[in-house]
Amino acid sequence: MVQRKRTKPSSSKSKKGIEIVSKKTTAASEENLRSESAMVEDFQTLQGVLNEVEEYAIIQLDLKGTIKSWNKGAESIKGYKAKEIVGKNYRMFYTSEDKMDRLSEKLLEEAKQQGKTSYEGWRIRKNGTRFWGSMTLTALHDADGGVSGFLKVTRDLTERKIAEDNFSNFVEELKMKNQALRESEERYHKMIAEVRDYAIILLDSHGKVLDWNQGAEKLKGYTPGEIVGKSFRLFYPREEKDAGVPEMLLSTAEKEGSVTHEGWRIRKDGKRFWGNIVITALHDDEGKLIGFSKVTRDLTEKKNAEDLLSNLIEELRHSNEDLKRSEERYHRMIAEIQDYAIILLNEKGNIENWNAGAQVIKGYTRDEVFGKNFRIFYPAVDQRRGLPEQLLKEARQRGKITHEGWRVRKDGSQFWGNVVITALHNEKKEVIGFSKVTRDLTERKLAEEALQRSAAQLDLKNQSLERLNAELSSFTYVASHDLKEPLRKILTFASRIKDVDFSRERSDEFLNKIALSAVKMQNLIDNLLSYSQVSNDQSRFESVDLNEVFQSAKADLEVLIHEKRAQVQAGRLPVIHGIGYQMQQVFMNLISNALKFSKDDRRSKIIVKSKVIKGPDVPFADITAAANKYHHISFRDNGIGFKQEDADKIFHAFHRLHAKAPIAGTGIGLSIVKKVVDNHHGIISAEGIPGEGAVFNIYLPL
Repeated sequence: MVQRKRTKPSSSKSKKGIEIVSKKTTAASEENLRSESAMVEDFQTLQGVLNEVEEYAIIQLDLKGTIKSWNKGAESIKGYKAKEIVGKNYRMFYTSEDKMDRLSEKLLEEAKQQGKTSYEGWRIRKNGTRFWGSMTLTALHDADGGVSGFLKVTRDLTERKIAEDNFSNFVEELKMKNQALRESEERYHKMIAEVRDYAIILLDSHGKVLDWNQGAEKLKGYTPGEIVGKSFRLFYPREEKDAGVPEMLLSTAEKEGSVTHEGWRIRKDGKRFWGNIVITALHDDEGKLIGFSKVTRDLTEKKNAEDLLSNLIEELRHSNEDLKRSEERYHRMIAEIQDYAIILLNEKGNIENWNAGAQVIKGYTRDEVFGKNFRIFYPAVDQRRGLPEQLLKEARQRGKITHEGWRVRKDGSQFWGNVVITALHNEKKEVIGFSKVTRDLTERKLAEEALQRSAAQLDLKNQSLERLNAELSSFTYVASHDLKEPLRKILTFASRIKDVDFSRERSDEFLNKIALSAVKMQNLIDNLLSYSQVSNDQSRFESVDLNEVFQSAKADLEVLIHEKRAQVQAGRLPVIHGIGYQMQQVFMNLISNALKFSKDDRRSKIIVKSKVIKGPDVPFADITAAANKYHHISFRDNGIGFKQEDADKIFHAFHRLHAKAPIAGTGIGLSIVKKVVDNHHGIISAEGIPGEGAVFNIYLPL
């Protein structure tokens, strides 16, 4: 361990306040103190060592951070000359952000409390440019052990910082720390001795060790007494000694001023470490070589990391080559698939890739569609309601979405597409785009629609058969009951005329009953004929003005209307696509029905109105879509009405709610009305209130 003591400075150095320090070696026999002139020379040599170092900014600070010394490395790195910077606070090298955070003051306090502190960050040169500086701030102590100032060693590691940014797994590059002292030789020796992260060694011009700090002892394992005076060659492996590497490094440093080298070095215990060294040639005032400074840092961990990284990179290179070949095969496979349109979209839905199948199905070449939004494949109605954007939103939320619908080709024709949109994510699980796979299922869609139409037609036929069966059942009932009943009366009254000697008046009574029964039978037969003649022959459909139909029905019923003193009115009625004579039957039956079942104690009133309504407003939501429109034609009367629970029964063939009434119908008229409305693809319903009247609502497609 190097020992120092204070001596009275010589008269020639009194202004500088140089403290002459004596050195005591640890050799077997103690050497005499060197002469004052030799100590001055030793101090000047050490000063020269620090001043000549160009790779490091070695700065001495007082307790407040004011700069007291400045070496060539500081001038090279920071751009200031010594006369420009000495006396100013070192915080001027820090960025505005660090100044706001009071970083420089915090670092001084940490070094004061802990003995030293290290920090890396952006620093500011004189010209305003930034550099990445690695800084070690070491507290300097006086003879009493108190902190008297700080030594700040900075190295420009901008290139290393850039390399670390590009290769994040790299361990920190070497940040050499040299220290410089101005005020006294003791401070300089303490500065060098207390730095433990770097081996700072002073060599003579032949490579023999002259000085040795704690960092060198920690790194290489030798105490100063064991190593001072020996050649630095003993730190090198045999293969490098045989190759003359140590001598070559000194020669290069002498010629070029300094040399940097990395390689395996040998500790005292024989173990190896990976060392990064900077050897700097030292010169006296006349430029004569007087020795070298050698700064070494242990980068074994970095070397191991680099070797590991190198192996990983090699493995990654092979993996990338395999992946590239696989990706090329995959891209060729995707590109040549023609049964599916496989498209790559960015996060906004713009097209970034396009395969042969997409060109076949959609008709665009890659150049025509690249960069455009995939909305162009959707019909205008889907674009207006935001379907493309909604599909992307759902794919983003769920991971993928499947949809089928009509799509648009380049030529404007449409096809039925089955689409699967899948969200693509980066390693942060952020959506970076979408894959869109489309298949043309137009043939399947058309086949399904044809099948649906066939099923619908079959259903209609089944419904027609059911109606025919119901009508046949009703006709059987009529044939077995309603037609027999008047015939039985005729036979009964006719036989009674023969069997009994009646008076003229009694005979006329029976004859009148026979005539009434015959008329009733005739009416029933006529209505059956009318009901059987109602068909849905589409070829007979034409434009039918319901205003004319109303006036015609009103004229035909003029006598009955006059007898009932009825008021029959209609608003403006529409022109429909239908069968004229069947609509005539509808108006005739509904108006005559209202007249037949009018109340005797008040004047009959029948109002016919029409308006256009949307499908959802029809009181049968399951039979229409929202986009459909209907003519709503209502027939309202103030007659005897009916119970609402009987509303469905009144349209059944041969069903009579008022069979016991003085004027009973045949039960076929309203069945004819429903059959006509069904033939016109419409809907009919009835509403009734006993004693107040009824409303018949007809809904015909617009």
